[in-house]
Amino acid sequence: MKIIAACSGGPDSMALLDQLVQKKYDVVAAHVNYHQRASAKRDENIVREYCAAHDIPCVVLDAYYPGSGNFQAWARDVRYAFFADTAEKYGAEDVYVAHHLDDSLETYLFQKKRGMLCERFGLGEQMNYKGICIRRPLLAYEKKELEQYCIDHGIPYGIDESNLTDHYARNELRHRLIDPMTRAQKKALQQQIEEENRLLEEKRSEGMRRIETEGMAALLEDEEAVFYLDLFLSRKMKRHLSKDHLKSLVVQLGRNCVVDLQDHEVERHDDLVLIEQKTQYPTYLIENEEQLKNFQSFELGKFAYWLNNRGKVIEGVTLTEADFPITLRPACGQDKIRLRFGTKSMHRFWIDSKIPRLCRRQWYVMENAHKTVIFVPGIGCDVSHFSTQPTCFMLQSSI
Repeated sequence: MKIIAACSGGPDSMALLDQLVQKKYDVVAAHVNYHQRASAKRDENIVREYCAAHDIPCVVLDAYYPGSGNFQAWARDVRYAFFADTAEKYGAEDVYVAHHLDDSLETYLFQKKRGMLCERFGLGEQMNYKGICIRRPLLAYEKKELEQYCIDHGIPYGIDESNLTDHYARNELRHRLIDPMTRAQKKALQQQIEEENRLLEEKRSEGMRRIETEGMAALLEDEEAVFYLDLFLSRKMKRHLSKDHLKSLVVQLGRNCVVDLQDHEVERHDDLVLIEQKTQYPTYLIENEEQLKNFQSFELGKFAYWLNNRGKVIEGVTLTEADFPITLRPACGQDKIRLRFGTKSMHRFWIDSKIPRLCRRQWYVMENAHKTVIFVPGIGCDVSHFSTQPTCFMLQSSI
């Protein structure tokens, strides 16, 4: 099985690449050239020449900064997406990166300085990114040990001159706090980090228990509401918001509302707090009775739907050949269904039934060939499709 080695051309990643080659791994080197330094092409050539000498594939991405936003955050997103794409291309499951002990300590100090909410302090031996395992096998090494490895084994490497300045906050931490530390001091700090991670995991487990038993809405009144809200949101979004953003959300969610979180939305609805990813829900077309019999169930958000030949009276609808093709689609507030005692709109139904807004977007209706809504879960079929012997049942259940 191939593995991908992230290789910048610096001493850390060149030491990693050489170690993997010496251990006979089936390795592919992946390099990103951001074209931000005069020496960027030099580093690319170092990686290319090493790979050519050892007959291993080398994949290079030319990335150009758009000039807006945080460069470091942009560069991280670009390279990890590239690593994942390269892994998929070569059928690899693992990407090896050259983070070392100093990087882990630097990350921890940066997290503490910023008061960041995060999954763990420092760096872990592995993480998941889009189904790819990112492995960090060098966390026991100091940076200077990896430089010495390159020197001892005649491995060429380049020095990123931007790391020599204090232009970035991380560089300042590294130069002022980490570089002067002895190995014993670094090891002691790393042990402290692991203990903090253990306590953090215990706190998270207890936090999830409280969210599940008491509900997120009730915990918005807790003195640690920011912690609980971060835990609740990050489990779904796979990322953490800033403390200031979370504090603002705690206030906003004190009443019924829907808040936009870029790729997700969070809603306060009475005693519930819900979060859903933004998505375009699909439409399903059923051409005839044969397709109806073979129709598979589907799940989205809070609900599962399926068509069946058995169910409750309120779940039944009587179809004729003239109704086909049948469409199952997300409802909209303007949709109406004709009942025995008048017509009811979806908007009115949702309000009367106290359906949260995020759930309304996942509420499917059945529409016949004449573009008439003939069935709504929770209401039933329209007046012209009711009989004591329904031909189909449309079932909805909460997930």
